[in-house]
Amino acid sequence: MKQIAAATIAAAALLAAGPAAAAPFAMITDLKGDAWVVEGKQAQKLALLAYIEKPTEVRIDPAGRLAVTYFAEGMQYSFSGPARLALETAMPKVIEGPSAESRKVTPEKGIKGGLSTEQWRRLQQATVVMRTVRPSFSVVGPDKTALLEREPEFEWTPLPGARAYRLVVYGSDSSILHEETTGQNALRPGKLPLQPGKRYRWKVDALGVSKPASASGSFALAEEAAREEMQGLKVSAGKDAAARAFYATTLEAAGHTHDARSEWKALARDHPDEPEYQRRAR
Repeated sequence: MKQIAAATIAAAALLAAGPAAAAPFAMITDLKGDAWVVEGKQAQKLALLAYIEKPTEVRIDPAGRLAVTYFAEGMQYSFSGPARLALETAMPKVIEGPSAESRKVTPEKGIKGGLSTEQWRRLQQATVVMRTVRPSFSVVGPDKTALLEREPEFEWTPLPGARAYRLVVYGSDSSILHEETTGQNALRPGKLPLQPGKRYRWKVDALGVSKPASASGSFALAEEAAREEMQGLKVSAGKDAAARAFYATTLEAAGHTHDARSEWKALARDHPDEPEYQRRAR
């Protein structure tokens, strides 16, 4: 219980600080070897999926390779070490070392106009959820999200001692759209009569436990225009890990957290040796 309380306090502090901080203009989408943020005489190791919130000088070790993607343009710049570069708000600049390789990772713009305060808050919220210890029985998703996927998988944390779980999905008019029992802690019902713009709720009951336990979630189905736009980004990302990481982050910023987690889970499966993907997939 103390762990949960501590995580909640940390989450509240992060969210409270969010709007006051400038939204980042880029993120590290690929990193091999070591790279360092240099501030005066201090150097701090750079991490994969780190956000760049202000003009920053970076040093890449001789065997290192780094890619940074800018939110506003969806442009990825790749660098090989040894190198020194300045990550400026408009584009990076090489101070020492080989020239950058650049390519678009989105069909047109990335996140048009760059991250807004609200989009930055959503990314912070996604990080909070990733780090927070969930209660013993709770929904994982979809919950509090605009869903792109038309046949979602419903997931919840397992409850020790439960023999089975009953999933019930309710329509926007509170009618029952689907009811099913499973022995697993996830279920994909298949085709549901979901409509864009409508809100839905669902609950799961733990069966076979001495004390009744249930958990519930809610979601909306995204409008078709949003779905088509994101599908275009997904196709453009292809199989490239850096582009897919940027796509998943774009989903989070747009409020499609359940779909983003699905992409992180796919990245984690494809790259089991990358700890940051594993963390994002939780």
